[in-house]
Amino acid sequence: MLIKYQIRNNFITNTGNTQVYVSGATGPVVFSNITPPSDSYKSFNIPINMEFYPIDYGEDVNDIVLEERKKAINPVFDGETIKYTYNNLTANNNAGLVIRFNFYNGLTNTYGVSYQNANVNTTNPIGFTNFEIFKNLNVFKKSFFRLYFYDSNSGDTSNLLFTEDISAYNSEMPQFSFNELYWLRNDSVFQNSNLNKTIYMDARFFNAKTGNIQKFVNLPINAPQTPVTIQNYSNPINRGWRTSAITITNPKLNNGKYNFNPLVPFGANTTSVITMTELIMV
Repeated sequence: MLIKYQIRNNFITNTGNTQVYVSGATGPVVFSNITPPSDSYKSFNIPINMEFYPIDYGEDVNDIVLEERKKAINPVFDGETIKYTYNNLTANNNAGLVIRFNFYNGLTNTYGVSYQNANVNTTNPIGFTNFEIFKNLNVFKKSFFRLYFYDSNSGDTSNLLFTEDISAYNSEMPQFSFNELYWLRNDSVFQNSNLNKTIYMDARFFNAKTGNIQKFVNLPINAPQTPVTIQNYSNPINRGWRTSAITITNPKLNNGKYNFNPLVPFGANTTSVITMTELIMV
């Protein structure tokens, strides 16, 4: 880079004698019969390189410290939760939102909302007896459902958010009221947008009588109530079969109320009933 400097000739001439203004003088110094040069002002270029190369990281220390500090300190996460309730508690004769579990009966090749159908598989159809259910024997009382809630329905890339257990002895039938769940009070989606939140649920039954874990899916209402073929289950078009979607309403869009409801249409979901069906593949 070149910077142009001008060096000025301070000799200023008048008619007749020449007055010379010299730096530091209290007045002009007068000389006679001096002919001023024709090029009273001259300039020349002084090349100065303006590029600077640090010989170490001394000038970058502050930036490095700030960057490493950001990496070392986790961002603040507000994990406080608040209870969200189903938005129609008078549905199903004041039972509110109902979640039903269809078990497969290998003897009749049918599904039903009954613990008697809680079979191991199609070749060993042993469910719970009425005696085990009504007497709350340990084989029944120690059995439970576990609900898994995810942030997406993508499968491999979905993240588990939380789980909730439902004991079998709460009901003589595999059907329960599901009217509340706990979610973040200050969810970033709610605070930074006018969007609702959708989470995805699947379920498993931990069978204390057989020691088996039975998986449930959300088969569409119009799907044949028979075992699912591997081809249909693995078809990307049927990805929605694997979970039940739930919408958590943004309080900003709901007069500050904390509500949720099943996403409809989605699998077997209705506005007041979630139906999960035991997964039997053939």
